[in-house]
Amino acid sequence: MGYPLRAKSFFAALVFCLLLAACSATNNSTLATLDSTNGTTSTAPIGGVQNVKVFVEPDAGDAVIVDAISSAKKSVFLEMYLLTDTKIINALEDAAHRGVTVRVMLETHPYGSGTISPTETLDKLKAAGVQAKSASPDFSLTHEKGMIIDATTAYIMTSNFTLSALGVSKTTHNREYGIIDANSQDVQTVTDIFNADWNRSSIQQIANPNLVVSPLNSRAAFLSLINGAQKSLAIEAEEMQDSEVEQALVNAAKRGIQVQTILPAPRSGSSDTNSEGIATIRQGGVQVREDPRLYMHAKIIIIDGQKAFVGSENISTASLNRNRELGIVVSDAAVLTTLRQTFQQDWSDSHSV
Repeated sequence: MGYPLRAKSFFAALVFCLLLAACSATNNSTLATLDSTNGTTSTAPIGGVQNVKVFVEPDAGDAVIVDAISSAKKSVFLEMYLLTDTKIINALEDAAHRGVTVRVMLETHPYGSGTISPTETLDKLKAAGVQAKSASPDFSLTHEKGMIIDATTAYIMTSNFTLSALGVSKTTHNREYGIIDANSQDVQTVTDIFNADWNRSSIQQIANPNLVVSPLNSRAAFLSLINGAQKSLAIEAEEMQDSEVEQALVNAAKRGIQVQTILPAPRSGSSDTNSEGIATIRQGGVQVREDPRLYMHAKIIIIDGQKAFVGSENISTASLNRNRELGIVVSDAAVLTTLRQTFQQDWSDSHSV
């Protein structure tokens, strides 16, 4: 005997809902973006960009940056937290002298700026013909480390332009990464961000799902990448100071994901500012080590060995919610091989907490 029409409709609706839920459950790697026209959110997949290159510090040194600036034919746009490497400052001045349009935005109230004040650096650059100004006051800090050469290549980095970041300090060497990206969509988006900050205007949304930008979409991106992991998460970070991201890492570990995190070892005589976050994630099953060899200033998340975030964002509430930050998700096979191999070397060099 057949079911009544109403029962058939009910079962059809039930099957549809179950299928829809299943699709939602498998589409873990999506990024919520704000539609500024109506205030709603939409999702776009974070597939990761290909055909990019990576450099790794301290091995690459500052030549990779100096050479890029020296090769510029038309323009150099730089949005940076710390700029103290004199070779890079000289390269920017030389570029301006040969007729290249050079624009530099620099955070004027950074932590740990060293002996050279950002204001002095800006004045020096202006005297050489560089268009230079302080970073936008719209953010708590401009912590971005981004550069655009000739409107064709974007450098999206974890590293400041300092001696310790770029492998030329006599005392401290950082672990850092930089992505060199000539994909036109990415370059255009990074340029749009730079121009908005330069002109003191605002950007309400990022249409490019591969770019991770604070304070617009970085929190959503981090949570999406972590929640979408199927096998493993390998993280190098300077900070572990955001409860929501920490809980996402704990949840990943509890569902059987291998979660490995490398943080900086506390400097001599100083307390570990990550201690509370470390305690939280360790209790939740996350493996945590600290690197005593290199200062862990890197900010990367490798997901299932298949894609990775690289950028300026720290795992901190201020970084995700209030700063200007710039990162990117990559899926380039050669880049991922380098990231995985470097992480494994750092993991071997680090000690358990």
